[in-house]
Amino acid sequence: MTAVSSAPPGSLAMLDAVTQGVLVVPARDFDRPAHANKAFLQLTGYEREEVLASHVLSLCSDATDADSMQQFHQALRSARACTVEIVLVARDGRAIPVRVAVQPFEGSGETPHLVLTFEDLTRVVRTRESLRTSEARLQVAMDASALSMWEWNVERDEVYYNDHWRTSLGVDPQQLLKRESLSDRLMLPSDQQSVLEQFEQHFHGATPHFECEYSLVTASGETRWFAARADVVRRDGHGKALRMVGVLRDITRRKRDMQLAAEVQDRWERAVRGTSDGMYEWNLLTGHVWYASRFREIIGYEHEDFPDTFNAFQNVLHADDRTLVLHKIRRHLENQVQLDLRCRVVTRSGSVLWCRMRGQADRDAAGRPLRLSGSISDISAQIEAEEALSRSQDFYGTILDSLPLYVSYLDRDERIVYANRQFQQFFRLPLASTRGQPVGDVIGERRYAAIGPSFRAALDGRMVESQGQFRSPDGQLVDLEGIFVPHFNEAGEVQGCFVAARDVTEKHQLEAELRQSQKMEAVGRLTGGIAHDFNNLLAVIVGNMQLLSRSLRESPRLLHQAETAMKAAMRGADLTRRLLAFARQQVLEPRVVDLGTLIGGMYDLLRRSLTGDIEIRQVCAPLVWPVKIDPGQLENAILNLVINARDAMPQGGAIIVSTRNEIVGAQPVEPSGFNGEGSLQPGEYAVLEVLDTGTGMPPDTLKRVFEPFFTTKDVGKGSGLGLPMVYGFVRQSGGHVRITSTVGKGTTVQLFLPRCPGDIEALPRDAAPSSDMPSGWETILVVEDNAEVRSTAVDILNSLGYRVLEAANGYQALEQFMQHTDIALVFSDVMLPGGLPGPMLVDKLRERRPGLKILMTSAFSESSILHRGMLDGTLQLLTKPYRVEDLARQVRTILDENEEMRSVPA
Repeated sequence: MTAVSSAPPGSLAMLDAVTQGVLVVPARDFDRPAHANKAFLQLTGYEREEVLASHVLSLCSDATDADSMQQFHQALRSARACTVEIVLVARDGRAIPVRVAVQPFEGSGETPHLVLTFEDLTRVVRTRESLRTSEARLQVAMDASALSMWEWNVERDEVYYNDHWRTSLGVDPQQLLKRESLSDRLMLPSDQQSVLEQFEQHFHGATPHFECEYSLVTASGETRWFAARADVVRRDGHGKALRMVGVLRDITRRKRDMQLAAEVQDRWERAVRGTSDGMYEWNLLTGHVWYASRFREIIGYEHEDFPDTFNAFQNVLHADDRTLVLHKIRRHLENQVQLDLRCRVVTRSGSVLWCRMRGQADRDAAGRPLRLSGSISDISAQIEAEEALSRSQDFYGTILDSLPLYVSYLDRDERIVYANRQFQQFFRLPLASTRGQPVGDVIGERRYAAIGPSFRAALDGRMVESQGQFRSPDGQLVDLEGIFVPHFNEAGEVQGCFVAARDVTEKHQLEAELRQSQKMEAVGRLTGGIAHDFNNLLAVIVGNMQLLSRSLRESPRLLHQAETAMKAAMRGADLTRRLLAFARQQVLEPRVVDLGTLIGGMYDLLRRSLTGDIEIRQVCAPLVWPVKIDPGQLENAILNLVINARDAMPQGGAIIVSTRNEIVGAQPVEPSGFNGEGSLQPGEYAVLEVLDTGTGMPPDTLKRVFEPFFTTKDVGKGSGLGLPMVYGFVRQSGGHVRITSTVGKGTTVQLFLPRCPGDIEALPRDAAPSSDMPSGWETILVVEDNAEVRSTAVDILNSLGYRVLEAANGYQALEQFMQHTDIALVFSDVMLPGGLPGPMLVDKLRERRPGLKILMTSAFSESSILHRGMLDGTLQLLTKPYRVEDLARQVRTILDENEEMRSVPA
């Protein structure tokens, strides 16, 4: 410290101004630094006192190379100049690579010092690592692409090689360094002057790069082909090449494949010249057509008069056949039919030849045609023989053509010999083009697979009958019944078989419609019966539970139990309504409504039905078209969809309820997703959409969402009737349902509701609840065949203060009515036993008293008689099961109704 203190004034300040880290260490005692400048403190993060109290070597990291550390230590001990790279340890533990320069220094003091200058190499080290990584990646890429590389340093005349030369030429790169001539060192063929000239041109800058293919001899003596490329990667200011890089890729296999292809082509040409058919190949991309010499021989043209174009062939086609041939070729290229047809061509001499034209398109991976290859053959003699036979069969053909049957005859080789007009029309193939062809080629592989066994059985000598469903060329499914009869000659040998088939599509459709009608009638009866009995049971339960609840107001515990039972009974009633909704048997009360207003009115209800981690948003487009629909049922449908969306988001999410207008085009479309039955027909629709971000559904589940009682929820958490109810209601309203879902993304349900012109009707509002139910004193006649339901109704009305009479059927009701002239209202079931149902009873009672007030009830959802009464306003209906307050309010309303306000039936 004495020597440092005796340094010239300002010398320490000068050290602090140096940008590199500096330590001043006594040469005799290098353990403790005498001074550390600011740059060293900033580099390492130490305080000056910490550095001065530390051993110099303790500031070095263990990551320092052992040789470098020893060199540094010896320089300190011997006080000699030295430059070495070491690693320092910063105060925060970071490793700092530095280059330290040790320099002896003797100042004006007595003690010599060592000045240690530290240069931060952090960026240098990173650059080195990046360079090594890039070199390693380049080597991996070169190895993976099987490239042999050389790099020529022109200034030093040094060439560097990668290791792939061992594989490509079987030569060690070290051996390549010993080669003398430049062409041998750069793997250029010294015996191919053109290659050397191309290389020379690029070397002097005449061409952008050098690229050539040539052969080289490997170390084993094998000749292999290579594709070589070289580029000058650096030039000086005068354009002189300084550095050049080249690669060689082994293309021996490709060369061999090309040679093999040439040999195959040569063999194919020889085979073509030896056949009687005229071969052709049409390149659809370039338009070039290759015609074999035999092709031109058939049509009588020389090469100079028949160019290699498709128009040349088109021009020799007979005028009457040209359109058919072009149509067949186009349909084949569209991958619709096979290309095998008969046509006429006009030879150079003017004569007409019948030819059979065949072809097969070669397509790419996407199915697009690339080329058309095939042949033509002269079949004029065959056509003449067939025409002679046809003339002899015209008379019988006329008879067969007049029959409403598909008739044909096949020879022993299953080739078509004859087909009547109906057969030709069904397959849209004239007899001239089908005669002599295998029946499998005419009717198609799929049809032949179905009825081929019948053909073979008939050709074995057995008569068989068969039936099946086939698709006609216009896409319609046709049901056919056929008989296959073998044809024997005089020796008893089978010569062929006759086939006669008839169209039974309409017959089967009528049978299917009859079965469906009978099935639906049975389902309707079963559903109606179940609904009637179930609703009668619920009517007893609901009525008695409400009466019981009124008597248990002083006992909260028993009252709670009664109310719980009441809620369960009402859920049962809702279940019945859902079944009827899916069966499309519910009675709707449609109104012209605005979807935005309806959704806005129930927005608070929807929000309260959700948990706190689910967000619901309403996005309604302006001026959405009005629709005519039952608003109550639509609200239930929306609530069902929102609850389903909620249950699909156990971890929370978002629900968006939106509306918009949509116009469906003239062509019926099948929207993406699952749509139930039928397609979305053209028209104007108001679309109501419920979108969620829930778990979504796989395709197998999506196909079954509209099935009754199908649910993915846990047992007891879903009835499986929510979506079926929505589907049945929308379809009954003339709309359509579309549902799409993606696993992990969510589900979207869209209701397409037909636009309804007209003014929007105000929605009915529920009457404000009243704690006091309406009561009265009048006499009421209850007509109900079910004793338990009747007893419950009597008890309810008695509890409301009315005088109640009862009857079990229509005839008892008539007797009671005649005996009690003070009856003010008749409360009757629609379906009554004994031959006098409710509507007939009403007619008889009103014959006796035209102004009699009637309230009907039923456990059925729909009755034609009752429905007619509801429409003309003469009958009021209370559907079972009903609540006490509903019965009390409706009875009081009818009794208080003025006579002049009632509609009189026509």
